[in-house]
Parts: sequence; C-alpha cells; structure tokens
Amino acid sequence: MSHSSSHPPHTYPSGAVVVLEPGADADDWHAIRATGLGGSDMAAICGLNRRTSPLEIWLAKVGRPVPRRQDPVLDEAALMGHVLEPTIATRFTAITGLLAEEGPGTLRHPGRPWIANLDRVTEEDGQPGVVELKSRSSYALKDWLDEPPVDVQVQVQHYLAVTGWQYGYAAALIGGQRTIVHRLERDEEMIADLAAIADEFWGWVENQQQPPVDGSHATGQLLDRLHAHPDHEVVVADALTVEWLLDQRAKAKEQIATGEIALQEIDNQLKNLAGDATDVHIRGELAYSWRPQRGQISWKTAALDAKPDLDPEPYRSEPTRVLRIHLENQ
Repeated sequence: MSHSSSHPPHTYPSGAVVVLEPGADADDWHAIRATGLGGSDMAAICGLNRRTSPLEIWLAKVGRPVPRRQDPVLDEAALMGHVLEPTIATRFTAITGLLAEEGPGTLRHPGRPWIANLDRVTEEDGQPGVVELKSRSSYALKDWLDEPPVDVQVQVQHYLAVTGWQYGYAAALIGGQRTIVHRLERDEEMIADLAAIADEFWGWVENQQQPPVDGSHATGQLLDRLHAHPDHEVVVADALTVEWLLDQRAKAKEQIATGEIALQEIDNQLKNLAGDATDVHIRGELAYSWRPQRGQISWKTAALDAKPDLDPEPYRSEPTRVLRIHLENQ
C-alpha cells in the first residue's frame, strides 16, 4: 500500500460538494444536519442503533423537540470517542501504513438528501477512501473480529455513496487496548438498499408524516421521555385499533411463554445427555458444559463475622450446575 499525499483529496465522482468547512460553528453544523441524512442517521433508520430510533431521527429532521436522555455514562462514552479519534487514527496509520487526513467538512450528495461528515480520508495508489473511527468497550470485541458490525458497514457504505469513492476503512479501538482495522469495498447492492430506505424515510420528513412505530427498545425509551409528564387523564382511541393491538400483545406473550417452555425443555435434554459429566464434546470440540458452581454463602453469615470458629458451610445455598453453550454462534 502506498502512503497518502499530505492533503486530503477533494474530488468526488458522485458530484458531492462541501457545504460546511471543518471546524464550523455548532449551530451551523446542526442546521445542515437537519437538511439531510448522515451516516449515523442511516444506521438508526435501518434499526441498527440500540440507542437511537427512527422516530427520534424523524423528530429531529422535522424540527420537533426531542427530550434528551439523561445518561452520564453514554455522554462520557461519546466524549471519549471524540477525544480518542486522533489516537485511533494514529494506530490506523501504524497498522496499514496509510495516512489518515482530516475530513473535508460536511459533504452533500447532489441528487439525494444525503450528507456526510468523514472522520478521516486516506489514499491508496492515488485513489481516495473513507476512514471511519470507532471507540468501543471490550464487550464489543467479538462483534469486530471478522468484520465491522452492520451499523458501521452501513455508515461506511453511506459515505462511499456520498463521495462516489470505491473503498473505505473502519478502525476500532476496543477496550482502549486493541485496534482492529477492516477494509470495505463499495457495495452497490447495499447502497441501492440504503437509497430506497432513505427515500421512503425522507418522504415522511417532507410530508411531516410520522414513521411507523417500531419494536426497538430505543423507540420505547424515546416514547417514555416524550410523554413523561401527562397533562390529562383520558384519551378516547379507535376501538378497532386498540382491540387489535391488545390481541397482538396477548399472542406475543403466549409466543414468549411457549418459547420459554421450549427452551427449558431443550436445556433439560442437554442436561440429561451430560448426566454426571461436566463437558460434552462433538466432532472433536466442546459443544456445551454443565459444570458445578459452588453455592454462595448466605447474607446471614455477615452477622457471624464475630464468630470465626463457626463453620459457614451449613449457611451456603445449594450447589448448582451452570449450563453454558460453547459452540460458535450458539
């Protein structure tokens, strides 16, 4: 791989133009964002963001107030992600041999309501590419080993659609200790799918028509925030709609109960196959384990600290065995 030039490339085969320079005023940046869909917006309206729902994106785009979630942990994670960007970019360069230049600012696609704020820009053999930088907790390691998570793939493909470029990189700092880099080629099929989703969603924005309420936790939490302070007691709703929803809810609960019974039956059969063994192997590898877990000492023993000669064993809960599935993707 060749090193990039000392200046970020500013040519976009898609015809995209820079509508806001880097370091622009925050108010200007938010105003531009309201006029189109960015990479993180696309991931959210595809239902791939666990914390932001399509409904929240729609509210922001049509200019309606969105109650801010009160979560200091997420706030700090977002802050640290921004602070760590230069470090991740440095590690990207160390791993790939490619420079990671600052992004050009805010880009707008000429034919679609798409905007893009690129974390970094690189160059291989004279061809520019996108670099998306992420900071993730150690729990996300498995999600990054083979390829980037789908939401990140969507972001990169969105940026490739805006720029017209042919490749991009996703680099993630995992747990503050490990950097994983993946190269992504332009995927015309995914871009076409994203275009269809974006067109439908932007139609709702232009028509001020609320999108369908989905089943995500993010939407549920948003509705909780939107309606946290009710100001009247009764609303008269359409009877057929409410009855249908209640019927669907009852069926969903029945399916959950049936699924829980089926899961317990399968676990019981696995335990029966294991018998007095702790590990079950198939085809030369560990399929699942059913290993003893020593009982925990009851909280009541805290009162016995003053009696060190007392045997704590009678105060332990009953020993149990823990069933764990070890085969990949199980």
